[in-house]
Amino acid sequence: MLALHSLNEESNCGKHTMSSEQLINHKDEIQAIDDDLILASLNLLYRFFYFEPEDSLLLKVEESHILHFWQAEMGISTLETEIFLSQASALEQLQSDHLSLFVGIGMPKAMPWGSVYLSEDNLLLQKSTYALAGFLEDKHLRFQLDEKQPLDHIGLCLSALASLLERHIRAKDASSERCVCEFLCVHILPWSFRFTELLTKNAETALYRLLGKITLHTLTQLQAKWQLTPVQRQLYY
Repeated sequence: MLALHSLNEESNCGKHTMSSEQLINHKDEIQAIDDDLILASLNLLYRFFYFEPEDSLLLKVEESHILHFWQAEMGISTLETEIFLSQASALEQLQSDHLSLFVGIGMPKAMPWGSVYLSEDNLLLQKSTYALAGFLEDKHLRFQLDEKQPLDHIGLCLSALASLLERHIRAKDASSERCVCEFLCVHILPWSFRFTELLTKNAETALYRLLGKITLHTLTQLQAKWQLTPVQRQLYY
C-alpha cells in the first residue's frame, strides 16, 4: 500500500508565480500524485476483493488517509464509510459482506470472475480466462496463490493492472503503455463495469459500496486517459 500522507502538505501551498521550468516540474508533480493515488487504490481494491478483510487491512485504510484522497481527488463522498468504520462491528460486517458478495453461500452476489460474464453458460475457466493467463505469462506476471483461483478474479486483475502501471510509470515507453492499454481493453473493461454495478447494488456495507464506486471511477479514469475503446463482448450475466 503506497503512503499518501505527504500529499496533504502539498495541497496547502500558497499561490506564487512560476517560471516555465517550474510549471513543467509542477505538472510532473501532479502526475506523480495521480499515479500514487491510482496505484494505492488498485492495491487496496485487490486486497478487499480477493481476501477476507482483517484488522490490519482496516488499519491501512486509516493510516494511508486514502478516504480523504478519494473524496478530494475523485469527488466521491466517503462520509458514510467513515461513520461505518467507526463502529465496533465494522470488521464483522465487512467479513460477512465479503462472503456474500464474492464467495457466496450459493451464488456470489457480485461475481468476481470475468468468464462468468463473458461465457454463455456463466462458467469458470473459459476461453477468456485462458486468454488472460496467456497474456500474463507473456508479460512475465505470475501470482503465487495459496489456493487455486481462476486468474480472471477481479482482485487479481486489479493487482496485475497495478503491476503493469508501475512498469509503465518507471519505463515511460510505448511498449509498456501498449501493455496497459491491451490489458484494459481486452481483459478488464469488457466486463468490469457490470461487476461494479452488481457490487454497488448488492453490498450491505458502506465500505464495499464505496469500493464499487472507486473501482468504476478508477477504470473510467484510465480509459479516458488513453481514450480507449474496449473490445466489444456480449455479457451473459
